[in-house]
Amino acid sequence: MLISYKWLQEILGADPGVDAVTSALGRGGLEVDRVTHVGAALRPVVLAGVVGKRPHPSKKGLTLVRVDAGGAGEGVEVVCGAQNVPDPGARALVCYAPVGAQVVDRSGALVTLTEKAVAGVASAGMLCAEDELGLGSSHEGLLTVEGGRPGQSLLDWEPRLEDWIIELSVTPNRPDALGHLGVARDVAAVLGIPFQPPAVATPPHDVARAAQASVEVRDGARCPRYAGQVIEDVRVGPSPLWARVRLGRLGVRPITNIVDATNLVMLERGQPLHAFDLDTLRLPIEIRMARPGEAFVALDGQKLSLNEDDLVIADAERVVALAGVIGGADSGVTATTTRVFLESAYFEPRGIRRSARRYGFHTEASHRFEREVDISGVPLSRDRASALLCELAGGGAAGEPIDAYVAPRAPRRLTLRLPRYERIIGAEAPARTREILGTLGISIVAELADQLVVEVPAHRPDIVEEIDVIEEVARVAGYDKIPSRLPHVAAAPAGAKGDYRLRRRVRQICTGIGLHEAVTYSFLSPQELKAARYDSASLLRLLNPLSEEKSVMRPSLVPGLLTVAQRSQRYNVPRVRLFEVSQVFLARQGEAAGSSGAEGAAGANGAVGAGQRAPVERPPVDEPTRLTVLLAGPRDSYLTRPEDVDFYDGKGVVEAVLAELAGSAAPAFDLEGEPPPWAHPRKGARVTLDGRAVGYVAELHPDVRDALEITSGVVAAELDLAAVAAAYKAQVAAKPSRFPAMRHDVALLLPLEVPAGQVIDVLRSTAGERCEKVELFDRYRGSELPAGTHSLGFALWFRSPERTLTDDEVDKWTKAAVDAAKARFGAQQR
Repeated sequence: MLISYKWLQEILGADPGVDAVTSALGRGGLEVDRVTHVGAALRPVVLAGVVGKRPHPSKKGLTLVRVDAGGAGEGVEVVCGAQNVPDPGARALVCYAPVGAQVVDRSGALVTLTEKAVAGVASAGMLCAEDELGLGSSHEGLLTVEGGRPGQSLLDWEPRLEDWIIELSVTPNRPDALGHLGVARDVAAVLGIPFQPPAVATPPHDVARAAQASVEVRDGARCPRYAGQVIEDVRVGPSPLWARVRLGRLGVRPITNIVDATNLVMLERGQPLHAFDLDTLRLPIEIRMARPGEAFVALDGQKLSLNEDDLVIADAERVVALAGVIGGADSGVTATTTRVFLESAYFEPRGIRRSARRYGFHTEASHRFEREVDISGVPLSRDRASALLCELAGGGAAGEPIDAYVAPRAPRRLTLRLPRYERIIGAEAPARTREILGTLGISIVAELADQLVVEVPAHRPDIVEEIDVIEEVARVAGYDKIPSRLPHVAAAPAGAKGDYRLRRRVRQICTGIGLHEAVTYSFLSPQELKAARYDSASLLRLLNPLSEEKSVMRPSLVPGLLTVAQRSQRYNVPRVRLFEVSQVFLARQGEAAGSSGAEGAAGANGAVGAGQRAPVERPPVDEPTRLTVLLAGPRDSYLTRPEDVDFYDGKGVVEAVLAELAGSAAPAFDLEGEPPPWAHPRKGARVTLDGRAVGYVAELHPDVRDALEITSGVVAAELDLAAVAAAYKAQVAAKPSRFPAMRHDVALLLPLEVPAGQVIDVLRSTAGERCEKVELFDRYRGSELPAGTHSLGFALWFRSPERTLTDDEVDKWTKAAVDAAKARFGAQQR
């Protein structure tokens, strides 16, 4: 995007300096690629009046012209080859470049004039054409002007001829910066210049002068706003010098005063406009979708067969413009045009993008419409263009202005929380926050204690969330103004959620004991769950599964891991050591079996199906987090014959994990409760912590092994992390005791039905606070023991952090524990 500094000056009403403007643009996020000083070579050029002219004495086609350049005497004489030299005394003045001035040669390079003879006649300087001054491409004759005085500097007569052209890289999210008004707004905000958008003059309307042109918008979604104005009695011709020069320097070719007026407003406000020759239109004007195969001839002569997705401007007979892209060849302004219909509109960006790409166009108009124009500024741009057109081409506005706003849009409102600004940016909101927002056009509609309710202007479609408002304030205030300071670091570790910490710790423990983490699908096939002996009536089914293989929500992690073990065995990798930490999905107690997002669960709340919204209420499904371990294949052995894993391998893993997680709360294993469907009915145990059930460990049921054709031993364990979390104790570094532990062994004769875990709990709880742990190390059954009994050997470990314990103390505490076991279970000490 090319920007004129002089134009910015006019809009700002101030002269901050080129360097200040380019610095402000860079700080504000609009990247400046290049700044070019143009017109500086025009400083020595002056206006001169012709006081005499005569043919060259020896060279046909040349004229000796004497001009009054404001000096004393009879003026200076120069040799000129142009055919349009004004007559002496004419009002038209020529541009005289004296000796020492620089002009542009035919190669485009600057050359310095020297006094020299042309065909034997001395020429003191040069009378210049438009291209020789670097003001255009015309070399048809001398550049003549009116309204100045002889000797007046050309730049004094028209200061806009010297300028600085700023080349910006404008990102697609900033369509407001595709016009000088938007760029000026940014500059004013960064530099703190009071900003007031220039007033838009409304041309006088003669309602009785002509009937109003009629407009019908057929598609309000693709064209929510369409404005227009009829201008009569225009005179088509070239634009004034300043307009032609300004357009040319900004990369737009001057055409006629009518077209140039629309392009100037586009460059000023970022709103593309189009001028139709009203006499070529057959009213009413329609904004509609094209008919399939409808013919259209574009301004560049291309013949198009339109698509039904194209938005077009049409009259009663034909298409006259491809909306937002290019006008038609047979409705454009020509030298004979006297009545103009001026169009200013908002077109839906995505549709314009599709049409432009479809036919290979990339016009100034489509470039802006694709990025979205200011819908609220559509009538203002119409009025600005109408006034400028009347200024450049004469004529006047006829009839009432048109503004078909068929799909009004309410301004977007956002809340800026000042404390959040500080959290995001790392500094308090600047004192001039309200001034910044106001300059950017973001109005404050309400102020609360620490919040500002703001209304976003339509020219900023990129501001859609609170974070965008925060960014606007921060970039305008200056990222360089944010103080540099070290971040605050809490003395204690950051407070991650307990569930997250527990999961992370579980993963560390499992990988530390040689297990590999698996991540399986949350959805399983009915066949997988049937193989694991799950009842199909209790399963949660999806209403719209991706496939039958992923149609049931998993009630356990074991079936998924079994599929992994089955696949490993097929690839001749029988040894499997896996764990997974994830959620399972269980129907709540008392709810009908069915599904979540699924049949039963969605019955009252609505299923998540195609084209449906997710239910607002939480479906009747519980999602506990489980740790599941699966061991398969031979256990590690280097000296003995490999044997398959069994229940005790799984039990050992559970003990190792819980020893790290639960601290002093040792796990117990019993035969209470109902085993899971996949578990062996006689080779498994419930896992408890502090008397609370936390999971189950068991070998695989024979029916499951047969269904999956797994030939090696398999043992699995499932732990409910929510239950484990109740006993979880964060690891705290503590100084270990430097005194030795003392072990005391006892053998108890107990009934067979008494679980060893219950005995351990009683011994541990009654042996005193110096008892570190109780372990079962021996079990004996023999004919010499009473029927229905067995002998269990327990090791009680005692230690003090302060001193070495004595035998008498240990004997005393052990006796108290044994007496408690005798009273509870009828045990006898052997």
